[in-house]
Amino acid sequence: NECAWIADCPDCDAHLTYHQDSHSLRCHHCARLQPVLNECPNCESELKPVGQGTERVEEYLAEQFPDYPAARMDRDVVRSRPQLEAFLDKVNSGEVKILIGTQMLAKGHHFPNVTLVVILNADQGLFGVDFRSTEKLAQLIVQVSGRAGRAQKPGRVLIQTSMPEHPLLQHLVHEGYDAFATAALAERELTRWPPFSYLAMVRAHSKQQQTTINFLSAAHHYVRDEAKRLGIELYGPVTAPMARRGGKIHGQLLVQSTKRGSLNHILRGLSQFLHESPPVQGVRWSLDVDPQELF
Repeated sequence: NECAWIADCPDCDAHLTYHQDSHSLRCHHCARLQPVLNECPNCESELKPVGQGTERVEEYLAEQFPDYPAARMDRDVVRSRPQLEAFLDKVNSGEVKILIGTQMLAKGHHFPNVTLVVILNADQGLFGVDFRSTEKLAQLIVQVSGRAGRAQKPGRVLIQTSMPEHPLLQHLVHEGYDAFATAALAERELTRWPPFSYLAMVRAHSKQQQTTINFLSAAHHYVRDEAKRLGIELYGPVTAPMARRGGKIHGQLLVQSTKRGSLNHILRGLSQFLHESPPVQGVRWSLDVDPQELF
């Protein structure tokens, strides 16, 4: 709190995450693990965790509701089938009164005694870098809302957001998922995102940014004329939204077509070129057809 220092991963463009159970700092992108420092390396003052991770939420709820036992469900706590079954037994027996968790908690579990669901920080789904971020948020809200009032008891859902007037969120809350999907599809049609087009991502990474970009630029140049003839759009190359991961610099070239056959034609030629005559050495690459994430 004195100098605003934050623990960064030396190998990724990401912060390290504090894990209370193991008293360690971890990178959720490259799996780097290191011990927690006793004091700030810049100003030697006390270090304090920030953010809204499940451990922090669990700690806060324990302070606010000391008479109501809480249990956390995330990958640090539930790593195997026996651990999952033990967790569910505690919940269904009534021993646990408050559940805290990630998306793992929302999918496929039957909790007949749950009557209140709270979704924290929904805004990260409203303004994600991926065009599917609102779709994924809507699915999560529907899924987790289904945990409340599953038996004879009525349920209530609270969504924390600083943008309650967001149109897609309004459609979802007041008119249901069908209305949300209709509005989202209309938006996709205007912007020519799937399902109104087909996508493929050429991904590459190397030790140097210029090497990565040079490789993708060569791929772009190889298909440029044929893509133009077929009406295919090429976007990039650019560095990935999180460019540095695991000590490598990641980049991408997006290929978009309104015709699946034209896209496949371009990709066949490009794949053969990159396999047989790689334009730059020291680069690892992949073709991601119908990518589910654009980062």
